[in-house]
Amino acid sequence: MNRRQKKLVANIVVVITFTVAMVAGFANMKNLINRSEAMRAMELLGGEILSYRQTYGSLPSENYVKQFAEQIGVVRLSDFQYRAQWIEYGSDPNATVLACAEKKYKGLVKSGAVVLWLSGKVEWISKKHFCKIMESQRQRQELKWIQEH
Repeated sequence: MNRRQKKLVANIVVVITFTVAMVAGFANMKNLINRSEAMRAMELLGGEILSYRQTYGSLPSENYVKQFAEQIGVVRLSDFQYRAQWIEYGSDPNATVLACAEKKYKGLVKSGAVVLWLSGKVEWISKKHFCKIMESQRQRQELKWIQEH
C-alpha cells in the first residue's frame, strides 16, 4: 500500500469511529432528555393532584388526572398508572406510590420508573427497586383487577 492509500484508510477509520461515537452519544442524550421531561411532567401532575387534595380533602379521580394530563400535554407520560383507588386511608405518604410510569431505555441510561409518592415527591428509581415496591403495595383486589383487564 502506498502512502496515499494508507492515509485514505486512516481517514475512513477516523470518520467511522467519530460517527459511531456521535450516534451513541446523541442516543444517550435523547434518553436523558426524555427521562428528565418525564420527571418534570410528573412534577406538574403531582402539583395539580396535591392542589386538588388541599382544596377538596381527597385525591382526584383517575378521569380528572387523565384529563389534566391531556390538557397540559404530558407526552413523556403517555402510559402512567394512577393508583389513588388502591390507596388506603392513613397510608404512609413517603412510602406509598400515587402514580408511576415505567420507562425502558437502552444504553447508558438504565430502565426504571418515574414515581410520584403520596407526599408529592417525584423521583426516578431503578426497575428492580420499582418492581419490589409495587409488589409490596399491590393488594389482592388490585391483582385480581389487573388479571381481568
